[in-house]
Amino acid sequence: MVKIIVNGKELDAPEGKPLIDFLREIGEHVPGFCYTNELDPYGSCRLCLVSTKRGVTTSCTLKSVEGLELETLSDEVVSMRKTALELILSDHYGDCIGPCQNACPAHSDVQGYLALIAMGKYHEAVKLMKEKYILPAVLGRVCPAFCEEACRRNLVDEPLAIRQLKRFAADYDLEHGPWMPEIPPSTGKRIAVVGGGPAGLACAYYLRTMGHEVTIIEAMPELGGMMRYGIPPYRLPRDVLDKDIATVINTGIEVKTNTALGRNVTLEELREKYDAVFLGVGAWRSRKMGIPGEELEGVMHGIEFLRKVNMGEKVELGERVIVVGGGNTAMDVARTALRLGAKVTVVYRRSKAEMPANEREVEEAMEEGVEFMFLTNPVMIIGDGKVEEVELIKMRLGEPDASGRRRPIPIEGSEFTVKADNVILAIGQYCDEEFLKSLGIEARRGKALVDEVTLQTSVPGVFAGGDLVLGPSTVIESIATGRRAAIMIDLYLKGKLEKAKAVLTEPEKHIEEVLSDDDLYRVLFDLRPYNHWKKVTEKDYEHVERKPRAKVKLLDPEKRKRTFDEVEPVLTEEQVLEEAQRCMSCGCMEVFRCKLREYATLYNSRQDAFEGEGNKFEIDESHPFVTLDNNKCVLCGQCVNFTHEIAGEGVLDYLFRGFKTRISPPLGESLGEVEGRFIGEMIDLCPVGAITEKLPFVKPGPWKTKPVKTVCNGCSFACEMNVEVYDDMLVRASRVEGSWNSHLCDYCRFSRPWAEDLTGPLLNGKPVSWEEAKHFIAERSYALILTPELTNEEIARLKAFAEERGIQVGSTVSGGISTATLDEVRNAKRVLLKADPEKFPLLKILLKGKEIVEEGYDVAILEGPAEPLDVPTLILHEGVNAAGLLKAGIREIPESEAYVVIGRPVDNLRGDVLVVPAGVWAEKSGTVTNAFGMELKMERAREGYSPLELFS
Repeated sequence: MVKIIVNGKELDAPEGKPLIDFLREIGEHVPGFCYTNELDPYGSCRLCLVSTKRGVTTSCTLKSVEGLELETLSDEVVSMRKTALELILSDHYGDCIGPCQNACPAHSDVQGYLALIAMGKYHEAVKLMKEKYILPAVLGRVCPAFCEEACRRNLVDEPLAIRQLKRFAADYDLEHGPWMPEIPPSTGKRIAVVGGGPAGLACAYYLRTMGHEVTIIEAMPELGGMMRYGIPPYRLPRDVLDKDIATVINTGIEVKTNTALGRNVTLEELREKYDAVFLGVGAWRSRKMGIPGEELEGVMHGIEFLRKVNMGEKVELGERVIVVGGGNTAMDVARTALRLGAKVTVVYRRSKAEMPANEREVEEAMEEGVEFMFLTNPVMIIGDGKVEEVELIKMRLGEPDASGRRRPIPIEGSEFTVKADNVILAIGQYCDEEFLKSLGIEARRGKALVDEVTLQTSVPGVFAGGDLVLGPSTVIESIATGRRAAIMIDLYLKGKLEKAKAVLTEPEKHIEEVLSDDDLYRVLFDLRPYNHWKKVTEKDYEHVERKPRAKVKLLDPEKRKRTFDEVEPVLTEEQVLEEAQRCMSCGCMEVFRCKLREYATLYNSRQDAFEGEGNKFEIDESHPFVTLDNNKCVLCGQCVNFTHEIAGEGVLDYLFRGFKTRISPPLGESLGEVEGRFIGEMIDLCPVGAITEKLPFVKPGPWKTKPVKTVCNGCSFACEMNVEVYDDMLVRASRVEGSWNSHLCDYCRFSRPWAEDLTGPLLNGKPVSWEEAKHFIAERSYALILTPELTNEEIARLKAFAEERGIQVGSTVSGGISTATLDEVRNAKRVLLKADPEKFPLLKILLKGKEIVEEGYDVAILEGPAEPLDVPTLILHEGVNAAGLLKAGIREIPESEAYVVIGRPVDNLRGDVLVVPAGVWAEKSGTVTNAFGMELKMERAREGYSPLELFS
């Protein structure tokens, strides 16, 4: 050991060891792509830099020597790492996430939940939605679907019907017992949420899922805000709204309705009683036009009109109604007035193309008979005490204004009048600035002033969101601010708000703090993860099959304009499953494991820092289980070094030189043309998603999986591995860092023996019921045959069961137990090999560099059944826990008139034979004994059947 100084601390380090290993072992953050402790380092990626007295150097090529002083996160090191990352990103052509996810104001994992919908997993899809937003059944009806505008299928045919797919899944979830989150124990913190609209409900829900106590204070008789009092029921049925809101409130949120801030309770009272306050009171004031006659009887404001209608109040309308405005509120007003029997004309000062209203709403209004006057604006409302006429003026479009739309300009002398009984102004809403200022909240231009990062108002501990901050907004935009506010309130309650703001603003200056604080890490990767996308055109998708978008037939316009029944029916399940297949899965499947994305987030790197020529390679999809995408490759060499130096298969190599270098099978073959037993291992070794697994699902999603450590049941090596689980789905196998085997073969990964579906019991080869199997076990005389598909604990329980009842017990295993250890095999130079490496692929790695001989061997490797030789002998039996059965003294099959076999069927057994499944391997916990005699622990990846249930 030598003494070195790391970041000012004196430490003992092993002499001569690559410094990167030591730094990572002691928990220091050292990024890197190219280093593996199995091979000599060569420092190509330039990310593991450290600062020493002699300058900055790579820590993988630096060895520990006495007196060495270094820093891992000096300003110079951080800057150089950031530059290295940006150089890599400049030629990294791929999508981190789908454009749909980026376009969603809540940044919901659209691709992930569409994949779940495609598999018919509707509850799971809703669960994933609710990670980022609430009220999916509401949004499935009223969301303007920003995601669809960004959908890449716009370059092919028509965008995916994401909103309608969401609606189907959400409706199914509500009808079949909604998914509900687990609420952690109370933190003891209490938050008042003022306003029960989408922002307030979202803030309350997410605070509740963090364990905080929440009270919603709502001025109106019922929760919902503008969703209830502004959106007509033909778009959003009230029973759907009520059910969706119930999934929020039933998490344990207290609700106080008919309680108005400033009237029934003051802000100061709330600040004294609660630990934090969220304001989501909305923008309920309507803008005025400031024209003569605006105070006449018969002039109304859109929001007030909708509120009265939605509350069941009687609203007197004349025969002719003019609606002024071009937004969604104007469309709701016009279509509602039409349903009340009026003849409705919408007057809008710009053209149809500039209308901010959802195009779908405009088209449906036109179908129902609403008339439109475009490029027209009121200049005066005329009448004797009440509305009789409206004077209008024609407009033309000038240069774009601040909104990006062309500015409407009056045309002199173009005035004209139209008859009218009512004028309903729907030209915008804003919050009550004077009310906010009376609370001590700074406000400007109809919005509360908040910190743009934290959403905290000018009053400490008081946060705001929704229309109060955004101005008139959509439901999804308000929900997104409510969730963000909940995150910030949680950080405020933990005393980390200012630190979180600093992290979100300049993460590269706070890397050590981010990596040492789970809250800061989560907020950074939740709210500001690095993302980039391909720049694509229609030409990139010429090969994609054209498929029509799923459509529904709306209620007949003549019928719907006389009723407030819901206009749009739901898609059928058949349509939903087919439509979900149209998703082109743009986002990277490795987005949650990509080290490049993680480092780019931490170092605040930019894709466009170094612009210039970029490579664009054809994606190799030829292999049945693996995709090779050189556009994402960073040439770290992990895959090439592994396949040549460790696996000895030479499946991939560098092709060409210089800027055009790419990874490919030798001689430019496709990946599907080469043979190897460790091709899949390169999936785990690749740090950037250039080599990915084709998962065996209808439509795989980029799900954030949880690794559960177990062992592979493919052979008696019992290699340690992880089962990656997403919400009880067994997604994939992955390697365990530091495992005894280090690597996994393709059989484990792609044949997936650990996920084989459970089949029922068989009696003499024919399926029988579990009840029949239980009767056979209870009533018949038989010998019990155990197979290696059982854990040591299951073997012990079944052996005890047999002994208690005097039942003969045997197994499908015979022969001896290994006498060789792993180290003896690794260190041997001359080996007697009497086992097939194709059946036991890890032998290919263990035997690399060894001489295979018939005489004078150091170690013997035999395929069972066999007995040990007079040298250390590795015996490879068939079945994962064959050694466990032999150690338990259970071997060979006894004579009997009938048998009960636990596991796989056995040939040539006489009499009646009942075969009972051993259970899905990933659903087991306990231990197994591998061929080296190691007792290896395995965890259960999900709950499931156990054969012990039949023997209790």
